[in-house]
Amino acid sequence: MTQLRPPDAGRQQSLGSWAVATTLITLLVLLVGALMLQPKLTHRRLNIDDRDVLTADEVAELPEGTLAVVLDRRPGQDASDFRYRLLKLVMERSGQPHVMGLSAVVQPQDEAIAALAAGRDQVGGNPHRLSVGVYGAGRDLHQRLRPIEIPVTGGLLGLRVGWTNQAALPDLKTVDRVGDLRRFTLLQGLGWSDVDVFDAAGLRTYTARSESFFRLVDNNRVQLFPRGLAELAAEEVIVQRTAPQTLLDPHLLLAYPFAGYFYVSPSNKPLAEAIRRGFEQAISDGSYQRLLEEVIMTPWLRKNLSLSSRKVLVLRNHEAQDVLAGVAPRHWMIPWNDLLQGRMTRGAALCEIVELKQLCSPRF
Repeated sequence: MTQLRPPDAGRQQSLGSWAVATTLITLLVLLVGALMLQPKLTHRRLNIDDRDVLTADEVAELPEGTLAVVLDRRPGQDASDFRYRLLKLVMERSGQPHVMGLSAVVQPQDEAIAALAAGRDQVGGNPHRLSVGVYGAGRDLHQRLRPIEIPVTGGLLGLRVGWTNQAALPDLKTVDRVGDLRRFTLLQGLGWSDVDVFDAAGLRTYTARSESFFRLVDNNRVQLFPRGLAELAAEEVIVQRTAPQTLLDPHLLLAYPFAGYFYVSPSNKPLAEAIRRGFEQAISDGSYQRLLEEVIMTPWLRKNLSLSSRKVLVLRNHEAQDVLAGVAPRHWMIPWNDLLQGRMTRGAALCEIVELKQLCSPRF
């Protein structure tokens, strides 16, 4: 017996099919959105364990007399990063009760500096309760924040090697002097003091937020992204995962007097004193030098740096000249006078310095 459908059965079936199609389209849109969002979330949380984060709520619960040490976190940074390990060592040597962790989010440097300048005022611009950062020394920072005037890497941050697009390698190989770099576009972050150094040398610089760095290099929008030696290994992780056309330029070493300092909020004198006391102790007992050799002068860096074969291009850092004058000679390992006077033009000359020999070792 044939079953008769009611007159509106076809319409109901059509509506049902449309509902299914609409649901599938909605799910597809959500899936695509999630896939687009995932790299951003991964980028913000790359290589970070929640146990290494110190949140604003946790800071608020600390007992009186315990210093909150919340380090401004960079892209790709985790607890194995040199800045974090150095700060941990310094605070341990300080003898001061403290709790330490990385910031809950990654912020552009200019935003982080503004947060530190605001101090503990969450409403006034420091919602993540940052208390310390590592930044290139400069006059503006000295006016806005409280510096601890000991170079975090003994001046190694003033030796810069660039990430580049592989298509730019042939042109970079032809560079012999600073003036030759003027036909390239260099990349730096918002608020970075290096920009003043490059501007003074007549170089073209493009500034961007941290989440755009390696996309710009990988798309060949910029030809050189100079970075300190201590920063390269951590960034290699990001490059390998997100930037297939990006690699380390093997030809050039940019050098300019430069120091990364620990900076804290202007009102946070107790933390500044603890960092200075702990840093001096770590230098005296040799633990600072051992950390440099372990974390920075790694087999990976020795293999990829090829320091002895690089051309050295020296720039002047007029902006930081005054603020670097306060560094004690024993805290430098880079011979800035020889470099600025043109007595060192090849990386091989730097390899003759005792403190740098490990960077030039052929052992991998």
